[in-house]
Amino acid sequence: MNSFSLLFLDELKGFYKSKVMVFLWVGLPLLAILLHYGSSSDLDGIPLSLLSSLLVSSIGGTLASAMLAVSIIHEKERRTYDLFLIRPLQRWELMLSKFCAVYLCVGIASVLAIVLGVVVDVMQSPLGFEAVFEMIAEPFVLSLAMTGIASAAGVLIGVVSPSVLVGVILVIYIGGNVSSLPSLPLVFGMENSTALVVGAGVVATVLLLYLSVYLFNKKQF
Repeated sequence: MNSFSLLFLDELKGFYKSKVMVFLWVGLPLLAILLHYGSSSDLDGIPLSLLSSLLVSSIGGTLASAMLAVSIIHEKERRTYDLFLIRPLQRWELMLSKFCAVYLCVGIASVLAIVLGVVVDVMQSPLGFEAVFEMIAEPFVLSLAMTGIASAAGVLIGVVSPSVLVGVILVIYIGGNVSSLPSLPLVFGMENSTALVVGAGVVATVLLLYLSVYLFNKKQF
């Protein structure tokens, strides 16, 4: 097993056991159900699966970005990277393994929340599975694209931020706005909007990760 795989598995074990991930995997589906059945008439008629995907894209992406930023800042403060960088590891492996671990965890949370919503919607709706699936396809793709950008932004913020406080502020005021970029094709009703969402998500995520690795390589440890 290569060094990246070992780093990825180590990061994955750390993140999926955290309380934040427990909230994402359990809390988001429960929150969607509470909003769906216990809210005012403003949410009447909105499928639970659609509501779940919207919650994941907004809350999940922000939490993923904050987790990554705080994790990297803490490791910088504890001078953890001094130990890593005397070993035969590439610096990009450190950042990319964190990104992949968090993105996978949030992706699983997205799938769990939306699958639960689809099951409930199919049981209650006369539209059937195919109609419900078509209804949530774009929001689901959007949630994954926004989570990818938010996670990459979290890595970048963690690299450049001097403290946890600054990092959290940047996540709230910048990370959320940047991660909303893939929603523009849907907002403006562009043709092939799903493909544009995927393209915008991939391009923005890759650019942010590239900038993160570039700046991380410039740092002296």
